[in-house]
Amino acid sequence: MTRATHVMAFVRFLAVGGSFSLGYAIVTAGLIRFADAPPLLTSVIVYLLCIPAAFLAQKRIAFRADQTGKSAMLIYAGTQVASLAVVSTITSRFVTKNFVIDTMIFLVTAGCAAVISYLICRYIIFRPSGSDAQ
Repeated sequence: MTRATHVMAFVRFLAVGGSFSLGYAIVTAGLIRFADAPPLLTSVIVYLLCIPAAFLAQKRIAFRADQTGKSAMLIYAGTQVASLAVVSTITSRFVTKNFVIDTMIFLVTAGCAAVISYLICRYIIFRPSGSDAQ
């Protein structure tokens, strides 16, 4: 893959991930607000329901992978759950209640998680096979 191909795959990865994040936020907030659903349980269930659809979207849109290994979905799900746990733990430890500082903390941790997730997807889950690999 060329450098431009890697950059475009990363942009598509961010677009897919951002779309699912927005959808998750809207559905979760809507269920909590309008259906009086319990916040923690609703958040966890909606997040877990998003994982298979996000996997398929990343596979087809971001990485344009024709096939994946047998454990690809499990690795992807594990990556997503681990990412959520690590980001939540780190950000909760460093919250200052200063809007600007906290926003920066959340952006940096979420950004790092996105880059690490991309690398895991690119080189492990959706790695190109044969002549496409580099």
